[in-house]
Amino acid sequence: MDNNNEFIHEDEQQPNNFEPAQSQTVSPLRGFFWLERSLSDIYVPNFKGWFIAALIYSFITNFIPALLPATALILAIVNPIFIAGLLLGAHHVYKQQGEVKPLQMFEAFKHQTIGQLVLYTIAAIVLVIAAILILMSIIGFDTLNGIDVARIEAGDEVYGMSVLKTISHVIPWAALLAILVSLATWFAVSLILFSNQKAIPAIGNSFVGGLKNFFAVLVFVIVLIVCMIVVVLISSLVLSMFAPLITSSYASVLINTVINALAIPIFIGVTYIAYREIFLGDITKSDKSL
Repeated sequence: MDNNNEFIHEDEQQPNNFEPAQSQTVSPLRGFFWLERSLSDIYVPNFKGWFIAALIYSFITNFIPALLPATALILAIVNPIFIAGLLLGAHHVYKQQGEVKPLQMFEAFKHQTIGQLVLYTIAAIVLVIAAILILMSIIGFDTLNGIDVARIEAGDEVYGMSVLKTISHVIPWAALLAILVSLATWFAVSLILFSNQKAIPAIGNSFVGGLKNFFAVLVFVIVLIVCMIVVVLISSLVLSMFAPLITSSYASVLINTVINALAIPIFIGVTYIAYREIFLGDITKSDKSL
């Protein structure tokens, strides 16, 4: 029986802690309420727990790579599983099953779907590599080989602008591929964790669910951009006031780590809420609404 989605057929007997998912189209305005529900239902009720957990996550994924660049690739590879752990925290807060733990990012490593999460991580890496190869082929490998990276790194702005002009035709393709990869991966982890879907079907269902709700996603992105502009302006103002005290590059990285710790739980909450609305039909007005 096709019990939960367009791409996968599974038995009707599912564990009670999993919820069958079927993508549906929601109003474009829901893109705004994803952010509102993320704050009211996920973030604010457990702000302290989120900040500590996100600070540890941000320190490991941002500050450590800045100190030890060699760790950047490894952390990028395991990052989807870290995100899965944070999504489990969002689920617990939403269901009132517990609080966010300081080491919440590691919770997915002991989850029963860890095998599918690892398979998803591999598939996501393959998708990104495929997108990069497509862009490289559009630019042309001869053109890429002719680019003098050393001159760009040295700060030769004239040369850098000439290179940018040469490859400007690839920008629309880059944007399109970024959108496609984002839609294919945004809900996949949630579908694996909470609907017990296999990795590859979850990627397909994520893409279909995101495509069905492209305008809601667009509204959310617009709202997010506006919020980011406001945050950047405020952050720039505050940092300019303390600029004389921030002379070390590590101090700047530390500040960015704290800012990320404040922002990451909001995005985790939006991802979880959007998943529930699109795939579970859970469109409710919370009594915690801000």
